[in-house]
Amino acid sequence: MKKANLAKQTVLWLLVAGLIMPSIGIAKPSKTTVDVISKGEFVIFLFKNHHKDKDFQCSAEITANVKDDEGNVALHTISVWDVTLPAGSLEIEIEAGKDVIAALRNEMIQPRIVKFVENSRSYECGLKTASVTADKKVFRDRLKDWSLGPEMVRIPAGRFRMGDIQGGGYKNEQPVHWVSVNKFAMGKYEVTVGEFRQFVKVTRYKTDAEKKGGCYVYDGNSVSEKKDANWRNPYFSQKENQPVVCVSWNDAIAYAEWLSQQTGQQYRLPTEAEWEYAARAGTETKYWWGNDIGKNRAACRGCGAKWGWDAKKMTAPVGSFQSNPFGLYDTVGNVWEWTCSEYEGKYNGKEKLCLSKNYANYRVLRGGSWNYLPYDSRAAYRNRSNPDYRFFNVGLRLVRVARTS
Repeated sequence: MKKANLAKQTVLWLLVAGLIMPSIGIAKPSKTTVDVISKGEFVIFLFKNHHKDKDFQCSAEITANVKDDEGNVALHTISVWDVTLPAGSLEIEIEAGKDVIAALRNEMIQPRIVKFVENSRSYECGLKTASVTADKKVFRDRLKDWSLGPEMVRIPAGRFRMGDIQGGGYKNEQPVHWVSVNKFAMGKYEVTVGEFRQFVKVTRYKTDAEKKGGCYVYDGNSVSEKKDANWRNPYFSQKENQPVVCVSWNDAIAYAEWLSQQTGQQYRLPTEAEWEYAARAGTETKYWWGNDIGKNRAACRGCGAKWGWDAKKMTAPVGSFQSNPFGLYDTVGNVWEWTCSEYEGKYNGKEKLCLSKNYANYRVLRGGSWNYLPYDSRAAYRNRSNPDYRFFNVGLRLVRVARTS
């Protein structure tokens, strides 16, 4: 069965290769080079930028001939995208193709890259544009492959009143109290499907939903746990620029730890106090724009928007609505966001602290979601769940701790 399938695949790949290979001819800027080395189970792209004063962003691909122990052969194109080459950089090595070989192991016995298709190597580079806005409030850290991490917004230090300032909320939103917050940076958007996919692709991380029996989703009739539901399949359509869902607190911590390791900076979930401070952005109303939800301001149940429960379009692409005064998007509705703080029935100091991942206590969720009412999306509203909770309306947003020196 394997050989028959592979024979068909090989013929298909040969036909495709024959059609596309002659058309590859990409102009290459002077003084930027790329080479490729086969390591059997993956390839290494070697990039070099000889310019002394210009940064470039490059993409490259090559078609590899894969063979297994039984003599089966397949052709696969291996690519890397958006690799940043700083001016005068030393040689940058990018590994690629591990996912290709991993997928082929389902159909081949010990597949390995034996050679490259002649003249199939191609690459293109363009001048790198600045990754920081003119006001310097928004920035992106570089990862180890010189790609860019999520957009982060610098949040100033300050003092604010936390809790049910307007009245009419729940008892767990009391007492209203003053909290001082140090400066930090927070994700401009909720973490997207594309950003989380980058993490999974590099690390091969398996989420709690994939390991522990699925995610709670809405199947058109009711909400229940489905074994095949996870961040890749939350039972509704998701594009790369929509917030990732079906991720647990444990998954969020794993993503933050990876981003910290990649950038050399400290990324983590926000404390509950940091989250409310950033969401309020200097305001004391139910929502940052006022006490009425209005229309088309957020994705929720009853928000009168293009996305949300009423529109049956679930999550909105991040940044679809106006940002708050700090420049943060979707702090009202869209998806619940994990915090690092332990939940307690009324405020007693834990809202300012992060809980260790070794404790099983409830964690706080904030912000409301696309299928919750506006009341539940107020700046003061508090939700909670276990660290391995997976749901089709729960995502995350990270903070980056400011350097003290």
